[in-house]
Amino acid sequence: MGVDVVNLRLSEELSELLASIPDMEVDEFIEASSRPLPETFRVNTLKSSEDRCLGLLMEMGWRFERLLWARHAYRLITCEEGDPGGTLAHSLGLVYLQGPLSMVPVEALDPRPGERVLDLCAAPGSKSTQIAQLMENKGVLVANDASSERIKPLIANLQKWGVYNCVVTLKDGRFFGKRTRNFFDRVLCDVPCSSLGVVMKDWSSAKTYSHRRSERLARLQLSLLLASFDASSPGGFTVYSTCTIHPLENELVVSELLSRRPEAEVIEFRLEGLRGRRPLEEWGRRAFDPRVSRCFKCYPQDNGAEGFFVALLRKVG
Repeated sequence: MGVDVVNLRLSEELSELLASIPDMEVDEFIEASSRPLPETFRVNTLKSSEDRCLGLLMEMGWRFERLLWARHAYRLITCEEGDPGGTLAHSLGLVYLQGPLSMVPVEALDPRPGERVLDLCAAPGSKSTQIAQLMENKGVLVANDASSERIKPLIANLQKWGVYNCVVTLKDGRFFGKRTRNFFDRVLCDVPCSSLGVVMKDWSSAKTYSHRRSERLARLQLSLLLASFDASSPGGFTVYSTCTIHPLENELVVSELLSRRPEAEVIEFRLEGLRGRRPLEEWGRRAFDPRVSRCFKCYPQDNGAEGFFVALLRKVG
């Protein structure tokens, strides 16, 4: 079921925000946010070959097509078993149900077998299982979260996915910037955000939006990004990502990182079949570092899916 469009339009502060974003098509955003997300999934190549998994799914009555921008990923067309989340394939960890744009940050990070990788805000495990899969269970993955409640489904999903190269930690993410400085080859910093790019999943994030909350989140996000970047090794990579459309939590955070860490560079990346748009150069009387234009940004109306912001950063050295 999609978003309650009436309730979405009643959010006064969100309406003001949308009107203030120069490249935002408000009607198109509301229409895209009122539609349900496409059902997409990854097949688990840690447990079996991709062809065998796909063959089993077809025998179970799944029909699907390949998702172009993510490895081992598919868009579900039909499932004769009904809800795919209640199927045997899902229970056995042969598939992971994940939003189509949610797969982009890990594709940008591009983890490799044998590396040391940190997922700073890992729960409930969508991206950690994706990282471990691309690492082929080789190397070390540290999956961290600050919430003792959220870490429970993280552990369950890692176990169900067959991940055994992973250490799960319960820490404030800022810990890693101080205690593991220059250690990780790659770091994923998928931060808590205002979730304005995924209101089709839960319209309460639009109804309860407040600018003050985004300001608080932006301060937290910057501190987590600084810690992530500091934890990456010279020559290593950090991906910063959010599922919001807010310039305060996206362009501004990356711009602040660039001003505080001169050894940071932004790497431009593009993924096949994915529509994006140029990040803003300024917003709300704030001018952003021009290198922010190399980040990836999309709104829900661009791909008929989530709105996401992804920055691929490299530590020069």
